[in-house]
Amino acid sequence: MSAALAQAERPRRRGIAIGPVALRVRRRALLVGAGTSLLLVALLAASVFTGTLHFTPERVLATLVGDGTKVEELVLIDHRLSRALAGILVGFALGCAGALTQSITRNPIASPDILGVISGASLCAVLVATQPSIRRLFGGLPAGQAVSLAAFIGGLLTTALILALSWRAGFDGLRLILVGLSINAIAMAGVSFALTRTEDYNAALAMRWLTGSLAPARMPDVQRLLPVVVVGAVVCLALHQALARLRMGRDLSLLLGGRPAAAEGISLVVAVALVAAACAVAGPVAFVAFVAAQGAMRLFGTAGPPPLAAGLVGATLVLGADLAVQRLPGDLPVGVPTGIIGAIFLLNLLLRTTRRTRV
Repeated sequence: MSAALAQAERPRRRGIAIGPVALRVRRRALLVGAGTSLLLVALLAASVFTGTLHFTPERVLATLVGDGTKVEELVLIDHRLSRALAGILVGFALGCAGALTQSITRNPIASPDILGVISGASLCAVLVATQPSIRRLFGGLPAGQAVSLAAFIGGLLTTALILALSWRAGFDGLRLILVGLSINAIAMAGVSFALTRTEDYNAALAMRWLTGSLAPARMPDVQRLLPVVVVGAVVCLALHQALARLRMGRDLSLLLGGRPAAAEGISLVVAVALVAAACAVAGPVAFVAFVAAQGAMRLFGTAGPPPLAAGLVGATLVLGADLAVQRLPGDLPVGVPTGIIGAIFLLNLLLRTTRRTRV
């Protein structure tokens, strides 16, 4: 009788099975996920329906279904919609990447910003933007596309270097962070050197890219980023159980039947691909990966950073920040508010950790 009563008093969790992947979803996760999704949809609608130029809702809807004029299509689709969709995909990619890196290192500050991946992408992009001799290596590509391609290649090359220096039959969280910090410092020094050896015009373009901006994003950028995000999301879903075991430690994960080395390697590769693709579209948008992963863990009440939930939080954060800066004088890059939010979030995390250590 007591066993039956205890079973009845346990919180019920609904299960979702997709092929070999099975998930248990708690009520809190469903409610928070639904609320965040509704907020994201509201921000998307505000991004498309409002702006400097006024269009009636009827004209906006008509343009979205293909019945708009050339001017309406240029403003509503080529500018507003493409920028908003790029913000969603960039934020989702960075959020997922942050949760993956924090899960495999079991460290709350081990985001791609810290590990040097974004800095490596930035270095290659800045070299292409500021050095005409290097830009010629990309043939006849326009400057913007050459910079985006260089950022993607730079992220991959930086990760290969980090892997070569930190891999010892698996990843040690502290070793990976120390190697990443070293690579980050070297890459940022290279960025500073490149900026001091170029003309003012090129330096200004490079600095705007380094801040992170969605203003240049257009529909072809969205089309290139979408497949990477979709594949990354599917892999994150498949890695759900492996990441849960990995957060307990490599030894315990191995005892539970997991393959920690494989899970770590796949997670890092997916995280790098997501970060590189996002940086190629919007530049290094600061602190989104860190804030989204930690924010999702607290909002959804999970034991570790959940990649898909972090992606949802990251998408909401980037789109909301970009919508805010568009309403401010000067149309600031989206990296400015995300950097401020991330710095405050990091300071709060450090203060709370210090208090717990003292107690």
